[in-house]
Formats: sequence, structure tokens, C-alpha cells
Amino acid sequence: MKKNVLLVMAFFLIGSLAFAGGGQSGKSSSPQTRIVMASWYGGGSGRTLNGTLVEEFEKSHPNVKIVEDYTTYNEYHSKINSMIAAGNAPDIMYLEEFRVNEWGERGVVADLNPYYKDAGIDPKTFYVDGALFTTGGKLWGVSNQFGTVILYYNKKLFKEAGITPPPESAANPWTWEQFVTAAKKLTKDSRGRTPNDSDFNYNNVVQYGTTNAGAYGGSWVYILPFIYTAGSSVANADGTEIEITKPAGVRALQNIANLALVDRVAPTVALSTTAVFSSLSSMLMNDQVAMYIANNGEYVNFANENYDVGIAQIPSMSGRGNNMFWGNGITLKPGASKEAFEFMTDLLDFNKRVNAAKTYGLNLADIPQTRSVFDDPARNRAWLEVFSPVMARVTADILQNGSRLGEQHTLKNFAEIMDRTLVPSWDKIWLGTESAQQVLGSLRQSLQGMLQGVWR
Repeated sequence: MKKNVLLVMAFFLIGSLAFAGGGQSGKSSSPQTRIVMASWYGGGSGRTLNGTLVEEFEKSHPNVKIVEDYTTYNEYHSKINSMIAAGNAPDIMYLEEFRVNEWGERGVVADLNPYYKDAGIDPKTFYVDGALFTTGGKLWGVSNQFGTVILYYNKKLFKEAGITPPPESAANPWTWEQFVTAAKKLTKDSRGRTPNDSDFNYNNVVQYGTTNAGAYGGSWVYILPFIYTAGSSVANADGTEIEITKPAGVRALQNIANLALVDRVAPTVALSTTAVFSSLSSMLMNDQVAMYIANNGEYVNFANENYDVGIAQIPSMSGRGNNMFWGNGITLKPGASKEAFEFMTDLLDFNKRVNAAKTYGLNLADIPQTRSVFDDPARNRAWLEVFSPVMARVTADILQNGSRLGEQHTLKNFAEIMDRTLVPSWDKIWLGTESAQQVLGSLRQSLQGMLQGVWR
């Protein structure tokens, strides 16, 4: 997978791919067509990118009405399951990566191949590698842009501490030791002491060098990349042997926990989950946090405030870049209308998101999965007009030289392995009640029994 990504994600590559078909079809021939789009993603008050795409589509399809059915993430799948059970599935559904192929093989979502064939679009050439959810030759969904994780940092605090900023290059990221060393210099208590001082007061910190992964509820999105940088993974390439319980995986989780437990450069998990830490971007802009790891979408918070944030590669525990990228899927219900497919292709055409952002002055923080944004210089320039050039360099370098597709895309039974088994157990590691070795050692046998291979 990584090799294929390298081939298609290079900036300013040859050629230009024109979009033939999809959302370009003009007025709908089906009067009063109602399309329900369900998502936890892209809603909110005011003008949004998704809302703008809805508005534009309805203008060109006056007999179509798009009904945006947004629900909070925590309630989303319960609602979708209830709608499907009642025979009232949404026409268009956003799904997490680990659900798309599973729901496809269960017959819950449609095979998109016939739709693309009728539209004259080859999804393998329209979208970049890694964006398609396929099993057995059937296409169950397409990624709604790509995401990755990066290191955000406060340039002012780095300058005051005399610290050289972390590298943008995925081939030469900071080592974990360099990251911790910098975080210690950037952590200060109310008297200006750092963890390097014997009288440092960890209970009265006013400026943290970094944050704890537990601040995200132990979310695997922010932990898996570090497991990968350590040279480990949840399972081996064919999903037959558990890997995370081996020394490299154990070391990765313990290093993360030690940021608070040993290094004292990050807040405790208990403190991280309080309202004080509800907006890490605000804390970084207010000089309360010097560095933190978050997804590329976090950049919008800084762009909206016109804040010149530092952007770099995440530190590596093995000395080489091996971050991850991912993308939530967009799917159709079986039997969805031609108009539903046309609007879905509008959502999935990154060039349309760029145009909407330019037209309405919206900030864009997603990474393209539409191939022509990278292949066509004019479209690439248009993207960079609404996207940070530094972020583009860093994220493109991640995709080309320092990443892998996250196992939430590839590993069967991922939700049971990760959300229902590993994540709840990680709390003991973050709290320091058990070591990573103890926790993972006790889980090894049960995790091995959960493996069911990978999607092919």
C-alpha cells in the first residue's frame, strides 16, 4: 500500500485528469427527488463546506432536495442502525474506515462500481490509492479526504527557549528523545522551574511542554501513529499475528504514558480531561502549551485566528518516519438513486471543496484524495490558495515518505480489537496503575484470538 501511495501522491506530477460525469450532469430528470445524507461530519452553524456543496448542487438540480441529517458522533451509529433496521436507511452515509468494508459485505451499503461505470468514471484513476474501500472486486465506499497527525508548536516559546524547531521532513523527524528533551525545556512551573530542576513543582505548572495522549480519551487515532513510528503495529501484514504486545509496541505505549508519569512534561490524564484543556489550540496560542499532536484538521482553528502556528512531523520512536493516514468513507444505501450518486461524487471531488473555499472565504484543512489536485499544476495551486503551504509540504511528505494506511482501513474486527479491548485497558497505563508490559501481556492471548485477517 505504501508503495502505491508513493506513486500517486507526488506534488506537481505529470498530466491532468479531467472529471468526466458525476456531479456535472445538470438538471435532474426525477421531480421532487429527496436525498438524505447522514453524517457526524461537516455540520455546524454558519456557512460550511458541505453546506455550500449542498447549495450548489440544488441550484444545478432544482428538482432535488438534499436533507442534511447531522448527529453527534457519540449518537451517530445508534441512529443509523435504527434507521436501517426500520427500512429507512439514508441515501448517503458517512462511515468510519473500519465499518465500510464490513457493512459492504453484509449488504448494508451498495457496490458503487455500477454507478461509476454508468457515469464513465474510473475510480482507480480519479482517486488516489488508499482512498477506495474494496473487497472481492466490489467498491463499497470512497474516503472523504485524507487525515494524518502532525506536531503543532508555539514558535514564540521555542524562540525564547532557544530550541531549534522540529523538522518538516518525514525522512528526518525528531527522535522521541529529542522531543522529550525539548518538552522539558518548555515546561515551567509558576516560578519558572523546569523538570530539569530539582525543585520543579509539577503540581503548579503554568506552561506544559506537550500534552498527554490521554487528553483525547486515549483515542487510538493519536496513539497508533506512535506505535507505527516504533516499528510496531496492531497485527502483522496479513492480520494473523498480534504485534502490539511485542517489545516495540509496549515501549511506544509506555513512552506516551511517561510524558506525565516520569518526564513531567504533560498534564496528568485526570487534568487533561477537565474543561481547562478543552481547547488545546487556544492553550497553545495563549502560551500555556508549547507542543501537541493533533490531526491536520486542527489547523482551521489557527487559520481562523490568523495565528502563525508551527507545523512539523511527529517525533519517531525508531528514528524514521512512519506516521499514518486515513479517511472516513462515504457510501450509498443499496438501490440509491442516480442523483444521490451524483451528489456523492460532488462531496468526493476535492476540487469542488477547493472552489467552495475560495468562493466563500472558507479555510480548508483536509488532504486531497482526488488525484487531479496533485497531478494538475493549476488545481494544485488553487488548493494551496486555501491551504497552508507549510501544511501542504508536511502532509504531502508524510504521504509520500513517512506513512502507512492505518489498520482501521485494513484489519478485520478492528473495532472489537481496538475500541472494545485495547483502548479501555490503556487507562491503566496512562494512570500508572499498571505498566504497558503488564497490560499488554495480559491481553496477548485474547487479542490473538480476535484476529480474523485483513480486507482484500
